[in-house]
Amino acid sequence: MNKFDRVFWRKLWSITRLYWLSSERRLGVKLLAAMALFSGTAIGLAAYGSYLNRDSTNALVGKNLAQFYHLMLIWVAVVAITLPLNVFGPYLGKWLYIEWRQWLTHYFTDAGFAHRAFYRMGLSGKVDNPDQRISDDIGSFVGSTETFAVTVLFALGGVVTYFGILWSISHSLAMILIGYALIGTYFSVVIGRRLIGLNYNQERFQADFRFGLVHVRDNAEPIFIYGGEGHENNQLRNRFSKVVENFKQLILWQRHLAFFTESYGGVVGLVPYWFLAGTYVAGHLGYGQMVQAATAFMALHASLSVIVTSFPSLAEYANVVNRLAGFLEEAQAARYAESGGREMIETNEGSRVMLEHVTVLTPDGSKTLIRDLSADASALEPLLIKGPSGAGKTSLLRALAGLWHEGSGKVARPALSEVMFLPQRPYMILGSLRDQLTYPRVAGASDQQLYDALKAVNLSNLGERFGGLDAEMHWADVLSPGEQQRLAFARLLLNRPCFAFLDEATSALDVANEKLMYGLLRQSGIPFLSSGHRPSLLIFHRNVLELSGDDRWKVEPSSEFENLAA
Repeated sequence: MNKFDRVFWRKLWSITRLYWLSSERRLGVKLLAAMALFSGTAIGLAAYGSYLNRDSTNALVGKNLAQFYHLMLIWVAVVAITLPLNVFGPYLGKWLYIEWRQWLTHYFTDAGFAHRAFYRMGLSGKVDNPDQRISDDIGSFVGSTETFAVTVLFALGGVVTYFGILWSISHSLAMILIGYALIGTYFSVVIGRRLIGLNYNQERFQADFRFGLVHVRDNAEPIFIYGGEGHENNQLRNRFSKVVENFKQLILWQRHLAFFTESYGGVVGLVPYWFLAGTYVAGHLGYGQMVQAATAFMALHASLSVIVTSFPSLAEYANVVNRLAGFLEEAQAARYAESGGREMIETNEGSRVMLEHVTVLTPDGSKTLIRDLSADASALEPLLIKGPSGAGKTSLLRALAGLWHEGSGKVARPALSEVMFLPQRPYMILGSLRDQLTYPRVAGASDQQLYDALKAVNLSNLGERFGGLDAEMHWADVLSPGEQQRLAFARLLLNRPCFAFLDEATSALDVANEKLMYGLLRQSGIPFLSSGHRPSLLIFHRNVLELSGDDRWKVEPSSEFENLAA
């Protein structure tokens, strides 16, 4: 993490090649070619300008006004040509930036959703703040890569051009500058590479602090109900103290590097005059040539010193590359896990819900939650999975959803597009009340159907409370947990899946509303499987799969089952 080694360059290439080797790179290639052409032309004009500057200086020294004014007209022509280059160059660069960033953002978001990588990142904890990596780091990566590419292009062009000019005036001065730049580059890398790790940690600590603030915002009510202000405040202080301590180390090493770079660049402007003064006084060199040599010397110095002057930015850039590469590695790991790279619970699609010799492990594989479970859930439905907390009820439902792979055996269920999962905390999407009800795949439902669904789950006043079906609110905040669970049942009834999986889906409801929800579900004819430990659930299920908590299980009929559909 703290050096530009082979691993870093491999990571950089793995991200860069995504766009530039894709089938959609055509526009980017055209923009890049245009920028390269503009840059090359600008370098050539700048080099030509050094000769104009030499000749115009000699014309003034020789008091040859005719030649001087002639050269000024050429200068005007050069400026006229340079003007559109200076305007369109940055414009094309910004166009390439947004084109590349858009493509890369889509790629990363697709990778996050593919193979449920976002979910696995949350479980593993190896990728902190994946949202920041997509929203901020991709933009930084594209902008910095483009800037460094242009800088390197200018530097290489400048080295070739100005070294030739300087070599034609003084071989010794050109070689002195090469040695000076190489020494400066070496020491800047030695001093500045410590910044890479510090920049990486600074971003991580700041993201952790920001996450803590978001957590407080999203959980303000329970925090104040518990009287946990002191604890949360201490948590935030501890997180921010890491930001402060790392920042102090960061600015300390930035100071060390600044001492070197300022010393390195402060005296170099005097070298060409000091070295060529005797030659000029002896009459072996014209004043215009000496000015041209000084100009070429400084331009060549700037080109050769690109690493020295850019190292603070390069350190931040390395941090961004490492964070994005970490995201891609976890996305790749998710794909590897689902492709059968190790023993895991296999998920197959079919017409029935089945479990065949399923063993469920904890995420780290250290404990077996359920061992060798075989059951035909479709034949046993409505089936209740019950057991003590931590017995694996939710893990088994996640295995049916294809989210939990730790273990072995096979599960079968209809395609995800044909089933619905109702978690204990319903997912409230960003959008209108209509969007909530029709999520994820209801199409063409009339307003009356939506209002009827709300009425059926005892939420008939919801549209009136918030201004109709098209009202947009932060529904997770304005609806109580019980209202959210009833809204989820309305969504289930409208979507009419061929099988429903309920994980503590009525835990926030009173007994009457719980009975109403299950009655609606039975009347709809939608087969379902539930998990929970409330005794009141027994009357809604024909069979019970009981987990013991020590990896054993058993299936037996529910003695309290009532056919609510009758």
